[in-house]
Amino acid sequence: MLIFPPKQMLCSHLSPPCAQFRQPTLIFKFQFKPIYHIFGEQVSGCRKTFLGCASSNSSLTPIVNTSIDDELGRLLTLLPVEMGRRVSQHPELQQLIEVVMDLGRRPLARFPSGDFVLSDSLITFEDIKNATSQVGDFAIDNRAGISRTLHRISSIRNRKGTIIGLTCRVGRAVSGSANMLRDLIKDGASLLLIGPPGVGKTTIIRDIARMLADDYKKRVMIVDTSNEIGGDGDIPHAGIGGARRMQVPNSDMQHKVLIEAVENHMPQVIVIDEIGTKLEAMAASTIAQRGIQLVATAHGVTIENLIMNPSLEMLVGGIQSVTLGDEEASRRGVQKTVLERKGPSTFCCGVEIISKIELRVHRSLEATVDAILSGRPPNFRVCKIKPDSDGSANETLQIEPSIKNLSADEENETVGEDVSETVGDMISNTEFFSEVRPNMGESTYKEGASVRVFIYGVRCHQSAKFWQ
Repeated sequence: MLIFPPKQMLCSHLSPPCAQFRQPTLIFKFQFKPIYHIFGEQVSGCRKTFLGCASSNSSLTPIVNTSIDDELGRLLTLLPVEMGRRVSQHPELQQLIEVVMDLGRRPLARFPSGDFVLSDSLITFEDIKNATSQVGDFAIDNRAGISRTLHRISSIRNRKGTIIGLTCRVGRAVSGSANMLRDLIKDGASLLLIGPPGVGKTTIIRDIARMLADDYKKRVMIVDTSNEIGGDGDIPHAGIGGARRMQVPNSDMQHKVLIEAVENHMPQVIVIDEIGTKLEAMAASTIAQRGIQLVATAHGVTIENLIMNPSLEMLVGGIQSVTLGDEEASRRGVQKTVLERKGPSTFCCGVEIISKIELRVHRSLEATVDAILSGRPPNFRVCKIKPDSDGSANETLQIEPSIKNLSADEENETVGEDVSETVGDMISNTEFFSEVRPNMGESTYKEGASVRVFIYGVRCHQSAKFWQ
């Protein structure tokens, strides 16, 4: 026998809730999708998401969890229920960096603003065991992942090999993160990305692989050391587009897989993440000599770090000590023993990732290395992300490069428009003193003659009357 509610009550449920409900009423949204227990209770095998309260005068505080995507939800299922709920309620949820779980300590969630304690309860062996049972197998580098996601799970083991700590790193595919480098990529130049951990090297290189494969229709092969670019599992993540992916069974074999990718699959582009050994640097140099475009990342803050790194100096051409003759040393004004670049650089261009919103682009990596070794400041272009009004970062703001990189017409135009007012103010407010040698005639400086003045690296033209 079926019992129906009264007609008036049934109609009220069919009407808009805000117009009918006079009492504070909880509204739940049922979605027949993969079950994630962090959002609430399990109801008849489907997920129940609490959206808030329909009554405007309700004293209950709504919990906003609808912005959590499925991939982030799969990472949060590794946590106990209460910890996952606290993470989902954090206002910086979409900027979550990683979650740290150490045995006998309180769990932490790391955000750009700082660490957030998830629970006062200490992590137990059961918590760690429950988390590790939901991820793939840990490789020799103690890294694992969640199938078809970009998250990275790193473990800490004790002396007996038992896992006693986990670092759950959030991985995201950000389309458009490499737009600032599009002009370098489309020209077929080999590109080296340099930056410390956590600034987004892997995110940018993943978008570069997608851009080359989908936008420029090139044959792209990714050599994925720890499945960070293409995600865990046999099916690569959609974030790499049409690029193919070769997994590396052991990090010590990456240099062999690089050569295998070239010899067996005829790629036009090879994408490598985290070049860290001399064998890998030699393999990358060999591939570059075969006319294949290389896109790779390396740990370091600036290019100077690569120059001083004996394992990676080959990426920038290698460094050697040269003894100069007396005349040459005197002409250069340096010591007789100097450092010089040994040979051509493996990569044409270099990018220093300063932060998630700022890049330094070196269009000629060889010229940058030569300038650093000779003690001169290198030329580079600074690119910054210009966020939109809604908080997204799709547009880019490119700061003009050094004037030395411009043509003659562009140089004069830049000087005349951008620098003239600033330099004029500086000259009007500054007294210039010049000493004329006794043997110099009065005709040396003529009225109206053009003199090039260098002020903090900016070249401009001013009348010679300022020097008289």
